[in-house]
This record gives sequence, C-alpha cells and structure tokens, in this order.
Amino acid sequence: MIQVAVHGAEGRMGGHLTALVDEAADCELAGLVTEPDRAVAAGEFHPRLPLVAQNAMGETLPAGCVVIDFSLAPALEALLDACTRLKAPLVMGTTGHSKAQLTALMRHAEDLPVVHAPNFSIGIPTLKMVLQLLAKVLPEDFDAEQVETHHITKLDKPSGTARHLADAWTAVRGGDPVPTHSRRLGGVIGEHAWAFADGEETLVVEHRAHSRRAFLRGVLPAVRFAAEAGPGMYDLGDVLQAVAHG
Repeated sequence: MIQVAVHGAEGRMGGHLTALVDEAADCELAGLVTEPDRAVAAGEFHPRLPLVAQNAMGETLPAGCVVIDFSLAPALEALLDACTRLKAPLVMGTTGHSKAQLTALMRHAEDLPVVHAPNFSIGIPTLKMVLQLLAKVLPEDFDAEQVETHHITKLDKPSGTARHLADAWTAVRGGDPVPTHSRRLGGVIGEHAWAFADGEETLVVEHRAHSRRAFLRGVLPAVRFAAEAGPGMYDLGDVLQAVAHG
C-alpha cells in the first residue's frame, strides 16, 4: 500500500486529488496539507484526517510517503524542505516557478525522485510527442504559433503547459521561441491549439480538457512510479513509457 499526502489540499485541485487517492485500491491517504500556521480538525474538511499546516508536515506525515503537490509556486521552498526531512518522493503539478525555483527543484531531484508535469492529462504528453515529430518533419518554411485558453482565475500567462510544449518544439526545431497567445475566458478548463502553415497549406493540432478530472488521469500512475523510482527529475512521458513497458 502506497502512503500518499496531498499538499495544497484546500486548493482548486486539492479536493479532486483527495478523492482520487481515497478511491485508489493500492493507495492510502495519509495526510492533507494546507497553508502554514493553519490546522483544521478531522471531520471538518475530511471525515478521517485533519488538515496539517505546511510548516508542520515534516513532523506529522509518515516518512517515505509520496507527496502530491498542486498548489502555488511560492510554497516550493518549504515543500522541498519537508520532503527532504520525510525522504518523500514528490509528484508535482504546480506551475509558475521562477528559474531559481526550478534550479532548486532540479537540485532536490538529485537526492529524491520528482515527477514534475505542468499537466497530468494523457493527451498533453501525447501532443508533446506529436509536436516533436512535426518539428522534425515539417519543411523549414512552415511557421508555428500556439494559442492557449484557460479560465479567468488562472494566474500564470502563458500557462505552464504552453511553455512546456513550446520548449519541446524549440528543443527539436531550433530557432526563435514559438509565438504563444494567451486567453483567459470564463470557466474554460484548458485548451492548447497549435497551427502550422506555409504558403500552400495549414495544419492544426489541438487538445481540449473537458473536465478537471482530465488533469488527474496521470496522477496515480505517477504516484506508483515515484514510489519505486530512484532519485531524478521525471516527467509524465517517463511515467507513461514505464507503464507501457510493464
């Protein structure tokens, strides 16, 4: 049985993650973490577990549990400190980190496994692989642009997923960064559309999330992967390839 803690349990995705882990036959929900210096008794947020303050998680959660983090970038430093104390693998869907924070995350992954993905849907890593293929095969005179659309409360612009996809294209294709246009409209869950064109034809590739549960489809496979993995920085592609190869 894999012990799992949800960091950022009261956030937009926290309730979904809590229910996901609670329903998993091979996982035990072992902790729920909220903001620093705050605690909520069992029965108020979750029928069995209390909400633990972030600055107390290192002394409260079970050692070696897998921590899932879908919170906010400013929480990273204290989160990594707690994971180090717990020797806890980390599955992270949080985006919007600074370069210095990403450097700290990479350094942390030298000692403990980290699965970091801006999007835990199945479609996004598939889209990434398609973009990498198109970057190889489309003629040089094809231009590329990306449009990403999310709900009006999403803070980072462009989204972490959009930046991740653009980086994947540029890493193969080279050249200038791909122009990315951001829209924040109503309650749109998440859309990423790419268009490629030369003087003769246009190709469009698009991913749409129909519900927030789409962003959770890769979380449990990532938890199972992280529980067994050695130190290193992994993405959802690594997880899906491990699943495909048994």
